Amino acid sequence: MDNNESALSLTFYIHEIGEYKMQIRTACRHELDTIYLMGFDVWGEGLSRDEYLAGCQSSKKYQSGVWYVLVVDEKPVSSLIVYSDLFGLGQGCFGIGSLATDPAMRGKGFGSQLLRGVTEKLLNAPEAIATFLHADIDHHYYEKLGYQRIQSGDCMFFSLRHPHYAGVPPSYF
Repeated sequence: MDNNESALSLTFYIHEIGEYKMQIRTACRHELDTIYLMGFDVWGEGLSRDEYLAGCQSSKKYQSGVWYVLVVDEKPVSSLIVYSDLFGLGQGCFGIGSLATDPAMRGKGFGSQLLRGVTEKLLNAPEAIATFLHADIDHHYYEKLGYQRIQSGDCMFFSLRHPHYAGVPPSYF
């Protein structure tokens, strides 16, 4: 675990929803292939499963962030990655990317719970300013979770302390 990872590490429980007791925590290395495959049907177009996994495993971008998972019954069902000090993110700012849910578990609110939980934990730190993401899907999904579009682009932000963003959006991550 490097300094960046330890600074962002967290484990916490969130409330039960119906039959599901959920935990959000930092992902373990042995879970990375499972995490990568959560997005294969969306991001793996034209690639075999093995080609897609090899690309994810060798991705410098994926190696430069900290992965978080939402776990149900000890199995990761949703994941996302958090970046800091990269892609033009300012001091106290975090980039959230690659939000994905196991295809068999979609439509149950797990992705929303994970994004909401990680965003809240990151922004509760005294030095935190904002979280950013680039919406590859309908912006309304993220707007329902409190994210706001920056200008007319796909970059969105959420902040507890700054209701409006006036700076240059971070580059795509």
